[in-house]
Amino acid sequence: MHLPLVLLAAALLPWQQLQAAAVSRGDALEEVLVTAQHREESAQTTPISLFTMNAQQLEKQRISNIGNLNGLVPNLTIDNFPANNQTLRVFIRGVGLTDTQITQDPAVGVYLNDAYIARSTGLAFDVADLERIEVLRGPQGTLYGRNTTGGAIRLITKRPDVTALTFDQNASAGNQGLLRSKTSLNIPLSDRYAAKLAYFYEDVEGFTDNDGPGGSWGDRNSEGFRLDLRAGLGEKLTLDYAYDHSRIEFFNLPAQAVLPRESGSGLLAVIGDIAQQYIRYDNNRIDRLSSTVPLLPTDTTIEGHALNIDWEVNAALRLRAISAWRELSDKSYVDFASGAAEGFRIDFNSAVLGAGAGDARLELPVGRPELTQEQFSQEFQVLGSLGESFEYLAGVYAFYEKAEEDATPVRHIFSAFPFGGGTIYNIGSEYNEIENEAWAFFSQMTWTPDILGRRLQLTLGWRHSEDSREAVRRVSDAVVIDQGTAIQQLIPENTFAADAGDNFDDDSYSFIAEYAWAERFNVYAKYAEAYKSGGFNIRDPEEEGFSDGFTEEKLRSVELGFKGELLDRMLRVNAAMFHQRFDDFQYNFQIPGTIQNTRVFNVDEGEMSGVELELMAMPTAGLFLQLSYAYLHSALDELVNPFSGELESFNFPNAPEHTYSLVADYRFQVRPFGGLLGLNASYNFIDDRQKDSATVFRDDYSLVNARLSLAELKALGGQWSVAAWGKNLQDSDYEAFTLGNLPQASRAVIWGDGRTLGIDINYHFE
Repeated sequence: MHLPLVLLAAALLPWQQLQAAAVSRGDALEEVLVTAQHREESAQTTPISLFTMNAQQLEKQRISNIGNLNGLVPNLTIDNFPANNQTLRVFIRGVGLTDTQITQDPAVGVYLNDAYIARSTGLAFDVADLERIEVLRGPQGTLYGRNTTGGAIRLITKRPDVTALTFDQNASAGNQGLLRSKTSLNIPLSDRYAAKLAYFYEDVEGFTDNDGPGGSWGDRNSEGFRLDLRAGLGEKLTLDYAYDHSRIEFFNLPAQAVLPRESGSGLLAVIGDIAQQYIRYDNNRIDRLSSTVPLLPTDTTIEGHALNIDWEVNAALRLRAISAWRELSDKSYVDFASGAAEGFRIDFNSAVLGAGAGDARLELPVGRPELTQEQFSQEFQVLGSLGESFEYLAGVYAFYEKAEEDATPVRHIFSAFPFGGGTIYNIGSEYNEIENEAWAFFSQMTWTPDILGRRLQLTLGWRHSEDSREAVRRVSDAVVIDQGTAIQQLIPENTFAADAGDNFDDDSYSFIAEYAWAERFNVYAKYAEAYKSGGFNIRDPEEEGFSDGFTEEKLRSVELGFKGELLDRMLRVNAAMFHQRFDDFQYNFQIPGTIQNTRVFNVDEGEMSGVELELMAMPTAGLFLQLSYAYLHSALDELVNPFSGELESFNFPNAPEHTYSLVADYRFQVRPFGGLLGLNASYNFIDDRQKDSATVFRDDYSLVNARLSLAELKALGGQWSVAAWGKNLQDSDYEAFTLGNLPQASRAVIWGDGRTLGIDINYHFE
């Protein structure tokens, strides 16, 4: 079905024309340097299926945080957790975590300047002054280790520069009330010391207005700053310190009701039948809805300290230390009743039970579950060589994390609507706490034997990991029926207090054989393993289910890759084929009849196979073309549903079969301004996924983005650029997420952003 697209892209790169152009001019693709293996090396000689974007590419695609990568990198899918849009669910090659909780780790490791970020909450923050992003596809269980069964995303920021005073100011405005500013100042303090300050601010409105009280869905306000200090203590010793602080206020997107709840039994079915009187159902995004009670924001604050020390002892030995401390605070507000005109609510807001006075009246304060988390990580690395034949890397890693999640005194107000003259509530309290410790030892050795013209390299990697996990859970839950003047019934549902703990350990290995087949042609074969620690599920409503927990999961992968450049580096072709298989995959089963309750079971087997292809070319001066394509086949064995006892088919929830991206970038000088005119356009496609049932699925979608810029304009002592841009130019109503477990809807959709248009103005002084 999608093969014609590949053939079409290939047709854009006629071999004979490229060959003739290569002779007549000297334009070539730039070499891409990465540090995916903790050494600076060409991406073309790195035996990893990776996708990189430098600062210019990030600017053209308007990428300022991880969430913006969705749809741009094949086999990478990212969506916002429905209950908290500041929390991202990241999947690489179909491997990721469907739920996000403090006791269950993500399967894709995120690193900021080589420091691991443990929690998915807050990953949507903007990072000031990114130099590049590296997406490492496939298990990275030896060099990176912690929770990288899917892969890793590396964020690298620009370091202070001791050679020049520079100032950058970027300002943006657009529809949806967009106002954005980013400021960066680099100050050389001497020939060895420099400081860098960066500040950003953004305010933007969502695509669904709220006619009721409170804010509107999708409104976002964020700001943050970053301080970097660089000290050169001698010619070979460098210290880099960084402090970053971000604050985000976001009104979660509505879970818009599409189909009514099918008839059934139990309280949820009764609620669903009555809710249909108040719900507007529509299969397209509704621009205006009404909240019953004030819609409140989710507030997220993130800050971190990091110290990176790099000491080049001599040409054959290098020592590194990476120290990081991070803190997270998140107050989450959830309203799953969107679509209601009045009288229906599923939220964390306040309420008054009983209109009368005295003991019959119970006032419930505003409840926004609060998560606080702090983490410390320390890593030491030794890199070196032994003669001309051996390169080695060894390291020690230690990690500590503590977090609390407090939903006291109100866990959630489940529903509130006229019901026989009264109201039904589900109230209670919930408190969770974790304390995790981990350490690891890792090593990797590369041998270049004196055979085959020294074009063969053999690499062996090993990592030993140990995790200690402790969790505390306190639950008090009850159903209340309130008939206006008095609380008629208080029905306890579930109350327990449990402490749990366990230890896990693992040894993961990797083996790589890489061969320089010819100049600028490399092939590799790779075997890699990765593991993710076991733990305990705080979505489990029962004490036994929580205390039993789940065990670790293991992923083993085999990969064949090719990386080559042709026609004097005018054409680049990279490809990888892989097969990966799980042991004890951690699967989150939704408990029937509930909104957020799950139980985690270890599934014996699950597998993925696929192909990744990247073509890059410069057929004419100033024109860059890129095709990135990924095919993914995934399968879970038929499983016995633990709740129904029946054999059923399940799917990996975020594993689209086809994803691809087409990018065209053209630049040329213009007269009489003397500037550089640029046009960048991209087409991104993600196949259908989340095929859990006839109502829970996500259709495929495509997005068209474009940017027209005029750069290198000189004025006021510096260089200016101005750009007009648009995202989702066709204004598609595409499904960013679907839910099938709400009491008022058998299918609800969280829609992605509509068409956004804007203008950027940038000033650079040096």
